[in-house]
Amino acid sequence: MEYELIPFGKEHVDGAVELFAENYTREREKLPLLPVRAVAEPDWIADSLMQRLEEPGVAVLGEGRLLGYMITGLRFSFKGQQAAACPEFAHAAVEEDKAVLYQLMYMALAGKWVAEGIHLHILFHLAGDALLKETLFQLGFGAILAERLRDFSPVGGADVEIVRENDFSRLIDLEIEHNGYYRKSPIFILKDTDREFMAADLEEHGLTDEFLVYYEEGEPAACFIMGESASDEEGFLLRGTNSAQIKSAFVKPHLRGRGIGKSMLRHAVEWAREHGFERLFVEHETANFYGGNFWRRHFSPYMFVSMRYIENRI
Repeated sequence: MEYELIPFGKEHVDGAVELFAENYTREREKLPLLPVRAVAEPDWIADSLMQRLEEPGVAVLGEGRLLGYMITGLRFSFKGQQAAACPEFAHAAVEEDKAVLYQLMYMALAGKWVAEGIHLHILFHLAGDALLKETLFQLGFGAILAERLRDFSPVGGADVEIVRENDFSRLIDLEIEHNGYYRKSPIFILKDTDREFMAADLEEHGLTDEFLVYYEEGEPAACFIMGESASDEEGFLLRGTNSAQIKSAFVKPHLRGRGIGKSMLRHAVEWAREHGFERLFVEHETANFYGGNFWRRHFSPYMFVSMRYIENRI
């Protein structure tokens, strides 16, 4: 089959929504815990695509039908470079020749990004699509984030008291240590550890979220921040779906392996159930040795975020 690559336009939106729904339906067959909203409310995905029509995008046509599409999403600074991200709803392709279609679409879009000085390329993609994961790997992408879900099945852990803390000021030092953890090997992400910043961040969480805290000798030693999954930055497919999120989690290093993390998770599950949510969501860096291995044991992946770095002298 001959492929025609053209700029993505308004006339392609309906076909794009159908393609994405087909891909998402396959993912839900593998992980039924995923909410149905992305399929049940096609206007939601259509509106999200319409908002990006001014951004670089490509459509692939063959025999008079849309076979695939890929559209630029957010542009931002990351790791000292200019980055462009393609959200999970902003790309899809038919199963037939999917690998070739993605190679062609990325080649077209990557050329536009680099011409604009964008050298970090980021793609959100459904975890169950093994062919797409392999295709991205061959194109030079590597995973940086994972988004995971779990139900409210029982969790073990140590028999310790977990407090629902209302005074965020007691957590500032713990969160400073938490953010500093990300600077270490093998994660190497620079997060702000300024005291005023951390106080403001915790205060903002306190407006809508709740703090689950384990105290050791009167000092906070582990904290989960719990809330509704409604962020503009993560968990797009869970917005408006009655999903709870562990928005931040940290256990002091000397407590790891003692069942404190499991106990925290047990209370997080109880918190989500008590508040009437239907599932629990977490996002984590794939390079996070301790946290990543913990989440992998207790949650199922539904989304990976992969990144490719392009030589910035080009």
